[in-house]
Amino acid sequence: MAGRCSLCGSRLNNGKCEFCGLDNRMYDRNYLKDPYHLAEIAREADTPKAPPGQTQRPAAASARSGSSAQKTVFTAKPPARKGADFSSRRQKQDVSSWQKRQNSGASRSRAVIVIVILVILICIAGPVLFQIGKSVIETGTVPDTDSWQSAVDSLFSDDDSSLDLNDYDAYDYVTREIPEDGTDYEVTLSDGFYQVGIHIPEGVYHVELAEESADLHIADTENIIYDSVWFGDETEYDEVTEADDIRLYNGAEISITGGGSLLFTTDNAQPFTQETAANPLTESFILEEGSSTAGEYIPEGMYDILLAETDEYISFGLEISYPNELSEYLWASNSSGEPEERIRNVIIPAGTELTLDGGPVKLEPSEGYFEADLSDYPWN
Repeated sequence: MAGRCSLCGSRLNNGKCEFCGLDNRMYDRNYLKDPYHLAEIAREADTPKAPPGQTQRPAAASARSGSSAQKTVFTAKPPARKGADFSSRRQKQDVSSWQKRQNSGASRSRAVIVIVILVILICIAGPVLFQIGKSVIETGTVPDTDSWQSAVDSLFSDDDSSLDLNDYDAYDYVTREIPEDGTDYEVTLSDGFYQVGIHIPEGVYHVELAEESADLHIADTENIIYDSVWFGDETEYDEVTEADDIRLYNGAEISITGGGSLLFTTDNAQPFTQETAANPLTESFILEEGSSTAGEYIPEGMYDILLAETDEYISFGLEISYPNELSEYLWASNSSGEPEERIRNVIIPAGTELTLDGGPVKLEPSEGYFEADLSDYPWN
């Protein structure tokens, strides 16, 4: 196990998050938690470095202080034998440009610090303003001084109950309850995207790990459900082997990542809202490393994506940038020599930018195709 993503908590492969695509190799978690590194950034930006055409050498240590610290001085390289005047003028121009870049870097660093401070202030004041606004809505009156003081005191109190993530309920905003009556239903799903009501019926599910390890992500705009459950045997990463009360509403999309599979069972499955259909695409396509746009070489449609080669120990990372400015990151590897691990039901609208790292990969027409307007996908 290579750890979890600092942003969303999903699995990492080669330092990159399978779910959100963040390259965690560029973000050390402990470094980001240390607010004092911002001052180091500013000092580094304000510390002069050798301009182009000059070298650095250490000066002698301070004899007065007895310190072994060294300071850096700049020494110009000897001019070239020919074109000395031109080289001198060019060197002055380079130094001037370097100084401008240094000043610009320092300004940017100071701007970053100011932005971070503003964000911190907003985070501190936000909960207070929210509580006051809530009070105004409920009582119809402006809170007095004691109410303001109480809100501030509660924010900085030692009682962390208001921040207890164990109290989080992903279903706080559901607009309706799923009927208790229904039919028995069971299905095993692996990596891919599945529409509730089409690929899996609406219902309240018991989900358990069927093979290896896997992550379940639920996106439901109508009911404001955005939840993830990590399945595996590594409890230090909050992984579980089974989960109850997983509510899947019609119109939601679930995605599974991690390379494993999950078993879904329910006794109140509701009728499907739409059936899958024959995929109008009949041809497969090979996507090579690099960038391409759907609608040119690769037509719009719904695909299964898998490795195109059977060599062992190969992998790919595919960034999908949709026309509506949302994005998805897909990752898969092969250590068995069999390219059977696939990501199912990947929807690719026309105009989508595909950026492949590794591979090549094969895009096969998906058997889970259904009729829909793909232009504004993702819908959740």
